Amino acid sequence: MQGLEDVDIRTLLQLETDLSDETLDGFIEYIRHHYGLANIAYLCPSFRGRSVADPFMALTYREEWVEHYKDEGYGLIDPVHNIGARSVLPLDWARLPRAEKKVQRMFGEAADAGVGRQGLTIPVRGPTNGLWALFSVTSDEADTEWARRRFELTKDMVHIAHYVHQRAYKLHAKEDEIDLNAITKREIEALEWSAEGKSLADISILMRISVETVKAHLDSARYKLCALNRVHAVTKAIRAGLIR
Repeated sequence: MQGLEDVDIRTLLQLETDLSDETLDGFIEYIRHHYGLANIAYLCPSFRGRSVADPFMALTYREEWVEHYKDEGYGLIDPVHNIGARSVLPLDWARLPRAEKKVQRMFGEAADAGVGRQGLTIPVRGPTNGLWALFSVTSDEADTEWARRRFELTKDMVHIAHYVHQRAYKLHAKEDEIDLNAITKREIEALEWSAEGKSLADISILMRISVETVKAHLDSARYKLCALNRVHAVTKAIRAGLIR
């Protein structure tokens, strides 16, 4: 399975230079194909002028299913939304309550509409109080196949969920707030070594810290730079003049 570090840097830079609803949709479709997923759905009910009944959406579901979902009022009883809105941890759809007949019907109709037999939802919060969204991915894999890759997939999807949320926030709320002063000297040093093509193990030796600490520095810098992966973070750091 391709992973986060294999995401095409040109696709990321294109999204940043030409950010629109259409390019965000295109990026989500790229991620769907990159990971071999059935569908992806990003929903944010907390942008200005939006609500739980009418959220901002960027998704790959069939239009017929989206309209049917709205017409049936499934947003009011969907455990993905109701539990996800209160959660901070990823949700595996297989563990969601389905005792109510209407909920069972909803999941049955979703399967018939090609939504996907497996599902995972990442709740996303911030950057301001009260702002939240849900990022869901689905798969048609069998239970055993899904169980094998769910852990690694979840780790990648957490990063992607936050990145998509940052892009949607810039598009529908306000500009990115990248504070270059918040990036520490050690994070910059790790980025510099990464820019030179050094591996995590190499950087660990050069900086005299553990591999896990190197990862923590690079992930922190990536988040502060609103980047999806390490190559993207290095590219943005070079453009910002943080490293050469």
